[in-house]
Amino acid sequence: MKRLFIIIAGIVVIIGVIALVYFVFLAPKSANLTVGDPFSGTGSGTATPSSDLPTDGVVKNAGTTLAPRFVKITDGPVAHGVIALNVRIPVATTDSVTTDTVSLSATSSTSTTTVTTVATTTPDIGVRFIDRASGNVYAYVVHARTLTRISNKTLPGIQQASWTPDGTRAYAQFLATSGGSEQINTYALNATGGDGYLLENGLSEAQVVGSSTLFTLFSGSTGSVGTLSRADGSDSHTLFSSLLSAIIVHPTNRDLFATNRPSSAIDGYAFQINRATGGFSRILGAFPGLSILPNISGSSLVYSFTDSGTYNLRVYDVATHSSTALPVATLSEKCVWAPNGLSIYCAVPTNLSGNLPDDWYQGAVTFTDRIWKIDLTQRVATLILDPNQVGKVNVDAVNLTLDSSEGVLIFTDKHTGALYSYTL
Repeated sequence: MKRLFIIIAGIVVIIGVIALVYFVFLAPKSANLTVGDPFSGTGSGTATPSSDLPTDGVVKNAGTTLAPRFVKITDGPVAHGVIALNVRIPVATTDSVTTDTVSLSATSSTSTTTVTTVATTTPDIGVRFIDRASGNVYAYVVHARTLTRISNKTLPGIQQASWTPDGTRAYAQFLATSGGSEQINTYALNATGGDGYLLENGLSEAQVVGSSTLFTLFSGSTGSVGTLSRADGSDSHTLFSSLLSAIIVHPTNRDLFATNRPSSAIDGYAFQINRATGGFSRILGAFPGLSILPNISGSSLVYSFTDSGTYNLRVYDVATHSSTALPVATLSEKCVWAPNGLSIYCAVPTNLSGNLPDDWYQGAVTFTDRIWKIDLTQRVATLILDPNQVGKVNVDAVNLTLDSSEGVLIFTDKHTGALYSYTL
């Protein structure tokens, strides 16, 4: 009888494991990621914006000028992930035209001055970001120095946001408590107002790819599932199901790239994921503390790792499988690709110390950075900005962002969450 109970229990466990694998990896996904809007309407909740941000109207001369071309946009923290857009700002110009009129019946003449106001526009760079405290969306115009709240949707505690290229929608991720445990929720937030929608719970990533594709990742202890859909959540299909757990995926316009979570205590590997088949192929490893940053075309990637306590930064050519050492040392998370793919901008710590990258991820170590531009063809690094020297501020820069014309660099201080801009 005891043996029979053991056999039955074993069968039940096996059936449970099979069911779990099916529902996590094999069960068909819904054709639409939308599951409703628990934040319908505006102003849901009671959170208020950070004290330095406006609640209505347009604030002129916004931010704090730290040095020529270097502005601290916010004092309070913003969500990781901003977008820089090319915009045109209306400008009113006034022309005065004087005309002479001669009377036919007299020798005298008169002069008339006509004042004409003409509305024109001038190019500028707009930055959209989300206030972490309230979830409100703000638009900052770099050269005009104006700041405007464009959405008052209350969604407090947003940590990460990925934007559509036109800046009209952000996929905002935040921690929520459900059943006594925390999970990551992802909300499609309309940046200019109106209702959004909640995506499926527990997504570790939600990233916009190109102009109309959304990549989402469910990654847990049992494995990872990557899904592609349209930006509105429709036409969803599973790209891959992998037994690799706790991975970080970087989608590009071509293929996707993935690594296991970086740590100095374990070997890191990088994989190329075929966008057509979902197949994984290893391209880098084993490197302790490995992290990567591919360019938008997927032709190259910058990667960093630790070697005997020394940090290294290299660039990898996907086509030739060759790597080239770069003249500065920093984490790939502190870099951004230039739009032409020929150079990168990186925040480089003046002193790299500690058990990296672990101590930095956990907040045990804070860096003081300088911004460098690295020409990947010539392998020449040029100092662009030293915030401490020109602005008397120490910045541990992350989430570096460039506009499409490479005219403005935006970054966030990891320690305070404050947002900065620098005109190149």
